[in-house]
Amino acid sequence: MALLLALWQFFIFAPAHSAAPVAALHLMTYQGWGYNVDPGPQGDRVKKILGDAVRLGFREVVFNFRGHMVTGTGAEIRSSVPLGQQASEGALLLETVRYARSLGLRVAFRPILLVIGPKGEFPYSLKGRTWWHGNIQPKDPARWFEAYFAYHKRYLEIARAAGVEWYSIGAEMNSMTSGRGNKKGEQVRGYPGEWVKLIERAREILGPATKISYGVNYTDQVTSEGGRRIEGGELEQWRYFLTEEFRRPSEQKFQREMQSLWQALDIVGIDYYRALASERRSYPDKLASLSALLTERAKSHANQLDNALTEIGLSVGYDKPVHFQEMGYRSVERSFLRPAAYENRKGVFNELHQAAAWDAFLNAFWGPGWPWFAGTALWQVLVDEDPKIAGDTGFSPLGKPLTESVLQKHFSLSPPK
Repeated sequence: MALLLALWQFFIFAPAHSAAPVAALHLMTYQGWGYNVDPGPQGDRVKKILGDAVRLGFREVVFNFRGHMVTGTGAEIRSSVPLGQQASEGALLLETVRYARSLGLRVAFRPILLVIGPKGEFPYSLKGRTWWHGNIQPKDPARWFEAYFAYHKRYLEIARAAGVEWYSIGAEMNSMTSGRGNKKGEQVRGYPGEWVKLIERAREILGPATKISYGVNYTDQVTSEGGRRIEGGELEQWRYFLTEEFRRPSEQKFQREMQSLWQALDIVGIDYYRALASERRSYPDKLASLSALLTERAKSHANQLDNALTEIGLSVGYDKPVHFQEMGYRSVERSFLRPAAYENRKGVFNELHQAAAWDAFLNAFWGPGWPWFAGTALWQVLVDEDPKIAGDTGFSPLGKPLTESVLQKHFSLSPPK
């Protein structure tokens, strides 16, 4: 009987992912016309950036697009691209995709949502509360989901024409998926059933070849569900609602909707912004020793994620490939303590701290050959300016020899499977 049980568990819960992980590079633009490879300053930059991506071992490029939600409670969502430039944006984007493919790069699309104020204020705060896509509370959820789909529809159609490998239907939208739980002033439960409908509509446009993902936030935010306090943010709330043994019919219904959402996704994305160390007066000033220190914390995050995925797989019966859909470290001092603090360019330039953080993450996730690990996507390179400006304190690894060497070292290796 024990042997039969072991065999049953092997075949039912065998890892869904077996291909070698893929390294991806995020691109971002704030220009109304979007991305292009035409002759000219931006087109030349895009070509150079894509060439550098190949040189560093990236095998995929993720094009990001911005949508704006007006206030944190409204249902107005619009593209950041002016209506008169949208046709041009689509044509230029397809040309850029073809150029990326000519270099051997795979392509993914990732429309994101930013909350702005009635007059375009960003970040948008009201009565001491800063609104962002993770804590929104639309007063009319049905209208919100219709507006959200309308924003995606044009990019879904371009994605179909481009034949992209995967498409992100959303990311870090905790209040709208599982809900924010028992937090004062927060939306307690989200709308997983509406996400399932959204994914079905997206799949009708994309066709069967393009995989659909959602980026679950995996942060140091403490969740309090079922009498347990644990760091992990949206991921841990998903784990709770997917695996807990509920008794109330309303809770069981919500769990079935969460499980349907899990099943509807082809890829589970992870948006990973977690501290890799505790605050201290000083840190090692050599790459190897600093990386070793940070790797210990990164390994604990990997083990926590592995436990969560195992528990979810046993409860839901569907293992999923996991792609670190967004993560990054700025090249500033102590960037590994607050990696998500990127709304400004403050900070003292420090390439060592960026390089060590990436080395630690890749040691913990890329190297061991986790069966669920499908790859990682580095946030971000802005194509609107020279990414190799001396002393750049942004996320880009380009023009930073120490960080580039770390990425090349790991991406040139095939993790064991």
